[in-house]
Amino acid sequence: MRASPSRTRGFRDESVNRFDTLIVGAGSAGAVLAARLSEDRDRSVCLIEAGPDYTRLDQLPARVRGFEFGLRMYAGARVATHEWQYTARASAHHVDMPVPRGKVIGGSSSINGTVFLRALRQDLDNWAELGNPDWSFERCLPYFRKLETDCDFADNDLHGAAGPIPVCRAADNDWLPPSQAFFAASTDLGHAHCPDMNLPDVRGVGPIPTNYHDGIRHSSAIGYLMPIRPRANLEIRCETLVTRVCVSAGRATGVEVVTDDETEVIAADEVILSAGAIASPQLLMLSGIGPADQLRSVGIAPLVDLPGVGQHLLDHPFVMTMWDTAEAVQTFPPPGVPWQLQLRMTAPSSDLRDDGWLTMIMSTTRDGDGGRGFTIPSSLMYEKSQGSIRLSSADPSVSPSIDFNYLAEESDLLRLRELFQLALEIGHHRAFDGLRLGLRSPSRDDLASQSAIDSWISRTISTGHHASCTCRMGPSSDPLAVVDQRGGVYGVRGLRVIDASILPDCPSVNLNATVLMLAEKLADTLRGNSLRD
Repeated sequence: MRASPSRTRGFRDESVNRFDTLIVGAGSAGAVLAARLSEDRDRSVCLIEAGPDYTRLDQLPARVRGFEFGLRMYAGARVATHEWQYTARASAHHVDMPVPRGKVIGGSSSINGTVFLRALRQDLDNWAELGNPDWSFERCLPYFRKLETDCDFADNDLHGAAGPIPVCRAADNDWLPPSQAFFAASTDLGHAHCPDMNLPDVRGVGPIPTNYHDGIRHSSAIGYLMPIRPRANLEIRCETLVTRVCVSAGRATGVEVVTDDETEVIAADEVILSAGAIASPQLLMLSGIGPADQLRSVGIAPLVDLPGVGQHLLDHPFVMTMWDTAEAVQTFPPPGVPWQLQLRMTAPSSDLRDDGWLTMIMSTTRDGDGGRGFTIPSSLMYEKSQGSIRLSSADPSVSPSIDFNYLAEESDLLRLRELFQLALEIGHHRAFDGLRLGLRSPSRDDLASQSAIDSWISRTISTGHHASCTCRMGPSSDPLAVVDQRGGVYGVRGLRVIDASILPDCPSVNLNATVLMLAEKLADTLRGNSLRD
């Protein structure tokens, strides 16, 4: 059942269409902010989402409730519904790459792969060293604990037992044959067994924590919004496109929106952009906030020259080996997703610790021919190449130009090649004998020489779906910083950005859990609270 366009009405001053806080984007960050800020009964909150709203579990389409979207994304397929239909340039030899981003209540947390990994201690302490002392691991840990109910490790000081998002892992005796072989090969090659991949300094091979529990994807919409919909001070507007932030005398005063082809302005004392690493910088630039020369080139008069808007785009690019098997590989193992194990390690030539990540993905069929197989993606978790988001047009309905610029730095290609070669070594390991029929991709020609391998990598490299850092936080002395530690946009009062775009650097994990933590922490900050261990 598809939800019809609707508004969940809250209280506000109907005569002036004004709220205390207006949040753009009901994704991983926006849903958390709306839930936490509306706990203050004296604060009126409006949450705006461009996609459809589903108010009950029985309304959710099966693809939103389950993990099918995530499987299609990893396979590089276009997700036809509930997403923005972005296309990007991956590298000099790979263009027109689909970049799925959620356009639905819950945002990308409603279409991702349900992997729920935390940022490492080194990731967060690095943020602090970059001039953001509030974001050290010690200060973030209480919020990781606050947001989760860990089904496996809730009896220790590092995990939570009462949060809105359940987190669980495949038990050892539920590992399917490809996972068992992947584990045996990895440990035989010297990698440690790590039962809890959400420990702060962990590396090695172990089960992937997910937020898929009892047959349900526990998105931010389910975990945070569904329980609090009756609140009188919260309004949720769906299928409403925000076209710009209204700024007067250096202060954000609201947003302009389009609903059913009609334009209106919604006023607010404070505007928070939580539209994601692509749409948040786009909205800033559409509003005259960004690199002045770039804005002028598309006919937008600059209000605030912020050169960092849309810059420093980072991700986790990967390449994927595909293997044939004789038998079908079950795709619904506990906890219900086709990826059970991961290996975190350091590329042999790397100067960055824990920059590599390999995953075992099981599938019953390959697209197109009905064959059986499994895949092992090799992901580069700390890329040195940086991409960008640029306006293609002053028209808000036109997607921005997205250039990930993968492999621009030579060391990225070297490290990704090493990670790919490890995937080949694991897939050819004797642990897969009797299961593996052979390597389907890359082809024999693609492996003929180092140059052939490098060519294959540059042609097939794809997004890890973890775009980030395009409105990065940093001190005012940083010429490319867009926001301060509290998400406040430099040069515009009453305007914040709180989502993956403000990460100072991309952590070596999937982003969903870290973005939820970010929103939990900043919601507390905005309410004048602070958790301490």
